[in-house]
Amino acid sequence: MKKRLTLLIALFFVLSVGHSLAVTTREVVDRVQEQYESISSLTADFTQESTNKMLGQTQITKGRVYFEKAGLMRWEYTASPKDTWVSDGKTLWFYQPEENQVIVENVNPEDGRLFLAFLVGQGNLTQDFNVHRWDEEVDQTKYGYRIELTPKKPHAMMDRLILTIDKKTSYVRRAEFYDAYGNPTLILFKHIRVNRKLPKDLFTFVIPPGTEVIENPGPSGSEAQGTGH
Repeated sequence: MKKRLTLLIALFFVLSVGHSLAVTTREVVDRVQEQYESISSLTADFTQESTNKMLGQTQITKGRVYFEKAGLMRWEYTASPKDTWVSDGKTLWFYQPEENQVIVENVNPEDGRLFLAFLVGQGNLTQDFNVHRWDEEVDQTKYGYRIELTPKKPHAMMDRLILTIDKKTSYVRRAEFYDAYGNPTLILFKHIRVNRKLPKDLFTFVIPPGTEVIENPGPSGSEAQGTGH
């Protein structure tokens, strides 16, 4: 009888401790938001895997990304196609050297990359997204905490976003986007560095001479073509 009582007490203790150590999605989101609000700049190496289900094609590429507050970002792809995306917060340049062209347009909030602006304290996860399993125990994988979000406003390029959060640092290690057709884009981040002074010219783009320029003022604007000088 005494032995049985001891086992019951031990079991109750284990269950109680396990319950108290459970982490909710709310707690993880709060940690992530707090962490990134303290960051002024971020750089990381990334690997990107994009799949088009209709065509049955998957493209894997990699590169380096730079973020800074005020909506500044730069994505440099080092594997073919070696494209570059640059934003100074107002203008977005999409340079395709293999096509010898650059697309220039006003920053479009519909661009899925801009939703990652919270990585340097721009925006707010709970204001911009509905967070699944808010007060429930957070999902966990071998990569970290897993959080699923859907945009509060209809978004042409992003129907769903899944973030995997490092348990120790609260940094985003994986970002998985799904568009309205269910096509996934997975971005893996590593070698993350924060709060380093970045050259301002990272966030402007000088069009190489002879490059075809396609100007697109915005989603509803008309396009004009020309040549960079």
